[in-house]
Amino acid sequence: MDIVIAIPPRIEDDYGYTPAAAAVLKGNVVAHGFSAKVLDFNAEIDDIFKQRPEIANSINNFFNFNTFYHQPTWEILDPIINRWADKILAYKPRWVGLSVFSYNSQRATRLISLALKMRQPDVKIVIGGSGINTDRVFAEELYARRIIDAYIKGDGEESLVELLKGNLDYAGINGEQPTQIKNLDTLAFPDYSDYELSFYTNKKGLQALPITGSRGCVRNCTFCDVNAAWPKFFYRSGSSIAGEIKHQVQTYGATAFRFTDSLTNGSMKAFREMCYELADYRRQLPTEKQFIWDGHFIIRSERQMPPEDFDAMKASGCGTVWIGIESGSERVRNHMKKGYTEEDMQYTMQQLDRVGVKTRLLMIVGYVTETQEDFQETLDLFNNWLPYLHKGTIEEVQLGATLNLLPRTPLADHKEDFNIIQPTDHINDWICTDNPTLDYKERLRRRIIAQAHIERLGYPVFESKNYVKQMFSQWDQVKNNSKRAGDAIAPLNY
Repeated sequence: MDIVIAIPPRIEDDYGYTPAAAAVLKGNVVAHGFSAKVLDFNAEIDDIFKQRPEIANSINNFFNFNTFYHQPTWEILDPIINRWADKILAYKPRWVGLSVFSYNSQRATRLISLALKMRQPDVKIVIGGSGINTDRVFAEELYARRIIDAYIKGDGEESLVELLKGNLDYAGINGEQPTQIKNLDTLAFPDYSDYELSFYTNKKGLQALPITGSRGCVRNCTFCDVNAAWPKFFYRSGSSIAGEIKHQVQTYGATAFRFTDSLTNGSMKAFREMCYELADYRRQLPTEKQFIWDGHFIIRSERQMPPEDFDAMKASGCGTVWIGIESGSERVRNHMKKGYTEEDMQYTMQQLDRVGVKTRLLMIVGYVTETQEDFQETLDLFNNWLPYLHKGTIEEVQLGATLNLLPRTPLADHKEDFNIIQPTDHINDWICTDNPTLDYKERLRRRIIAQAHIERLGYPVFESKNYVKQMFSQWDQVKNNSKRAGDAIAPLNY
């Protein structure tokens, strides 16, 4: 076996959609003549999650926070990780690839790598994925300590093929400057033949697969790290995207697709082409095989996206779009560089409501410039949009935690320009001197108030209980970090 590509757990609920990266990599290396096997450990750990709900939060914290330790949780996970290592090595691979989905996958990646090296010190391990692309430390540290033998940053399809050929000097490998793949249409379709696809059904009970139509983003929001991973926006042709969806419908019987893109309508040319081709294809399918799709979506003006574009996206199978509203305050959104006006936002909601496409709203409570008045505008937004809730247009709200100061974001990389002070390296331990009353305790207070307010109005809040537990865990971490740094911090009592 040339390579076993394993998916370390990330735990976070992904609406039942299959992790994409390993299938994308397998499809491409097989197309170049190499043998590959995918092992999905995230699915296995998620199954344990369901069997042992009483330890779900501890497992989640264990993988999400590198400093969290809980002995009973480790006693459950230790034999599982060792079993995974044995399972990988049974294939006698030349290389083991670990797909690091996000920061939340880093700890599992480290533990699996160590378990592999303890069993077979000469096993070759390569890691890659979004979880190392915007992190300047994790992969480099593992490589320096010889826990891994290679790491790939940036687009991995071509680099992984070159690594399997023995070319470790190729772009993106072990610190070599990565280059973006400009023609995404040349990549092979993802290969899901190793997945237990019956495990993956979305919340509507449909067979669900991911799809990627573009990389990068046409916006440059201050809190987002996407442009650090993909400085330029490249996209597939609409015909190529539609072709993959048709292939996956015919090959795997997929009935739902979720775009992994930062935005599905980044290129309106490709978006229109895809929508019209899919609309024609869906009309030929029997009712039971008619698929739906959802994805992240940016607000555009009526001139950029007139009403007929919304009609086409509905006919193509669009069921739900995820929109980063972020704040009810236009002043805050402008500072974030969201790139749309209040008029554009209201127009988009009206059109989605008209054609019957649902939306999930993504919000950030506690942005660096957010005043009490700005926060009130966010609360008011949900009051004003109650008709959309009652008609079913707003399907869910994601409040997340509060603003995380993620590495490789404009806010984190240019803290001095935004007058941000970060006493420790914890992503929640920051304050803006232009808005000094918005400390972490105040951000948590507003976040708790926001959830209570919108739940009182009847809006469903994504993972509401888990996020509350996560925020209190983060509070304890910030408090402990601050104590080590010599600062006093008051207890959180709400």
